[in-house]
Amino acid sequence: MVKRPGKLKNFRADVKRWGFLRSLFGRVTLLLQKFAGLDVQWVLVRDLVRPLAESHLPDGISVRVVRTEELLKAAGDPELDMDSEFVHGALARGDMAFGAFDGDSLVCYSWVAFASAPHVDGVWVRFDPPYHYAYNAFTRPSHRGRRILAAIALYSDRYLGDRGRVARIACTAIHNFASLAAQKFSGSRRIGLAGYVKWFGFFIPFRTPAVKRFGFAFKLGR
Repeated sequence: MVKRPGKLKNFRADVKRWGFLRSLFGRVTLLLQKFAGLDVQWVLVRDLVRPLAESHLPDGISVRVVRTEELLKAAGDPELDMDSEFVHGALARGDMAFGAFDGDSLVCYSWVAFASAPHVDGVWVRFDPPYHYAYNAFTRPSHRGRRILAAIALYSDRYLGDRGRVARIACTAIHNFASLAAQKFSGSRRIGLAGYVKWFGFFIPFRTPAVKRFGFAFKLGR
């Protein structure tokens, strides 16, 4: 029996979920990011309005602020895509993490920053008050497709709203259809695009006019 290459399997799975054209668009975008240093993100905002009803969570799942010791434990789990250096740096900046637990196991998380925050490869995100920035969200593969991240977003809205915060801003890669769907479900709206080209020592940021009005931008270094 001939085994299919892993990448082909992944592409077929994406086509089944998102359709051929969007899956192809995602692959082309990733190639441009890898070989041309192009990163393009949708920028989304959401007012922190208390929901009329509690979000539904799958049985056995609970949502709360993730404690420091739990974050450091999670950093030792390679499936969670988080290391101890990142955790220490984020906490030192005053960032905080919200997470979903299946029993005692962290299965989904999202970070929140109140000042400039890291993006990737030495690029940082800058934004203006009164926004806080939601970033670095991740769900275990075994728990995807269950709207757990949307439940975390609504919980964090209530938590931060009770402490005087009024709105959040976030960015999501234009090919990350799962994250965009979760953002839409939780009430975020797209305001425009922002990104940059980072290639052979050059760094060229760009953003649409609406994004500029919100004070959101990518910059090289903190």
